[in-house]
Amino acid sequence: MTHIYAFRDINGQWHGDPDAAPANPADKPSRGWLTYQPVPGTPEADSPFAGQTLAVLYGVTELEPGPVIYQLDSGGRFQATWYVHTLLATPVGSAVIPPQRLDQPPTPSLENSLTQNGRLYALTATRDANGNLTTEITVTNNHGEIQAELRGTLNLTDLQPLARLLHATTPNPAPPTGSHERTWSPADSTRLANRFCEERDFGVLSEEFNCRRNDVYRRLLELELIAPPAQRRPGQPTQPQPAPTPSPVLQQRRLQHSNSHARWTEQEEAELARHCANGASVAQLSQEFGRSELAIESRLLKIGAEGPAADLARFKAL
Repeated sequence: MTHIYAFRDINGQWHGDPDAAPANPADKPSRGWLTYQPVPGTPEADSPFAGQTLAVLYGVTELEPGPVIYQLDSGGRFQATWYVHTLLATPVGSAVIPPQRLDQPPTPSLENSLTQNGRLYALTATRDANGNLTTEITVTNNHGEIQAELRGTLNLTDLQPLARLLHATTPNPAPPTGSHERTWSPADSTRLANRFCEERDFGVLSEEFNCRRNDVYRRLLELELIAPPAQRRPGQPTQPQPAPTPSPVLQQRRLQHSNSHARWTEQEEAELARHCANGASVAQLSQEFGRSELAIESRLLKIGAEGPAADLARFKAL
């Protein structure tokens, strides 16, 4: 199984097992980027690496996997080793939990998370002496704000029936009269989401997925990749929606970098590439675009920019 087994912080220091031997000696380690954004209010939020964009090494090793799956900035999702997980999750000033040995019983807790449609869904559960799980589920937006949470106590054997119940009670839109609505598998839904990022023509997507344009439209609505039209009377102006309030941590970062963690527009990426090609340094680009130097370097790599600043970013990523 592929694991994240080492990472490099913003100071250039490696952590974990950067010298770990791959399971297959012919394999070379893969490299990527991980922006570590723990759920606010959890112990992990006090990690010294919270908010950092980390360079990571991942591959198939013999190291013990940890309980949490991390999603790379490029979209890949991999378990971290126990050692990497404990380094990331340990608050400042706490002792690092040693990696779990294969001959030890599993830790009596559950941790898992996934990111979908710009939201982080995290589940943590701790088992008490009676075998019950104190469970907490949180939904966090890309500003680090908790949008929803669910807490309670249940037995471990209740998890699977509860999951089936939640799935069964998920509302589905009624199919139009006289027509057959397409059924979307999880794999097709993921592929549709990926293709929608590349192709915005519903006609092209409907032909590719062998369905009607309305089926594509409904599924994209369910995946929250598009928003429904505003419900208003003819001639009534649309009320502007207030912008979400940034978290205190994000507000503090934006005192230094005004656009910290803001989404890049296509125009901004084009301007970034043009200024980079004209010889602007990373520091100059950071000041001009109101983002940290790490964010600038990461975006230069993502858009394949050319110029001295992009060359330096690629050198650092080696």
